[in-house]
Amino acid sequence: MTIELRPLRESELREADGIYRRAFGTLRGLADPLTFDGDAERVRCRWAADPDAAIALLEDGVLAGTNFVSRWGSVGLFGPLAVDPPRQGRGLAHPLVEEALRLLDRPQVALRGLYTSVTDPRTVGLYQRHGYWPMSLAVLMQKTPVAGGEATAGFEALSHLSPDAQAEALSACRELADQVFDGLDVTGEILSVGEQETGDTVLLREGSRLEGFAVCHAGKGSEAGSGRAAVRFGVVPSGEGGEERLRLLLEAVEAWAAAAGATVVTAGTGSGRVGAWQTLRAAGWLPFLQGVAMHHARHPGYDIEDVFILDDWR
Repeated sequence: MTIELRPLRESELREADGIYRRAFGTLRGLADPLTFDGDAERVRCRWAADPDAAIALLEDGVLAGTNFVSRWGSVGLFGPLAVDPPRQGRGLAHPLVEEALRLLDRPQVALRGLYTSVTDPRTVGLYQRHGYWPMSLAVLMQKTPVAGGEATAGFEALSHLSPDAQAEALSACRELADQVFDGLDVTGEILSVGEQETGDTVLLREGSRLEGFAVCHAGKGSEAGSGRAAVRFGVVPSGEGGEERLRLLLEAVEAWAAAAGATVVTAGTGSGRVGAWQTLRAAGWLPFLQGVAMHHARHPGYDIEDVFILDDWR
């Protein structure tokens, strides 16, 4: 058996998408695994966001598995990791993890994390062998139906701004994320949804001050799928008043999602972010999927009570 690791090629995206759907659809026990994730395009979106961080594993020259690295400044994530079901059980996941860790081996990356399901306990053991440890419950919540109508005052979408205003907003987003967790920077996610036209970044302002933002996907071909919107990352300043700021940001996200034709909107948080979790529940969001957040070297990360971050590490 010959193993090769290299960047995933654009010509391989359709094949890689099939591996992803078969792997996770089989894990979920779907009658037709290829229907997993509907018409969402997580593989294509992750590849387009950073082609050099999309990992292909070939077994004897045949594409057998993939993994995707997301680099958010001081935070480094990987996933979804998928191995084609007929080729599972051969240890092919291990080199995919090792290659992701190599790509994340940068001085600025402090927190290396991942989301995994606990449906199959072997997955936790797999990542433990590479230095990851389960740190908290990771919950994905959804709001349905999405409330339309008037958004909260101060809401705007990044794509509607002039080029100069967009540059100023990007700088403000970097500053806000960095204030909440040192070095955190999701500029790549913001630019990716804009360039791919798979969503937008919702901005919440009070006067000229940025009070929060959320990077969102919506519709067919995005990471959300038809009739759905999804928050990939969202944040408001920590500390006193965080619950109210997050509530206003959620209202803005709902208004944007409704305008984009979504009837369901999703967002994630962690069990340590008590204020964020309680704010989501109070606003009518309900859990629909739970897994575990694992951190490399048991780094504490940002899953703490007064941090108001929404994220989807899947």
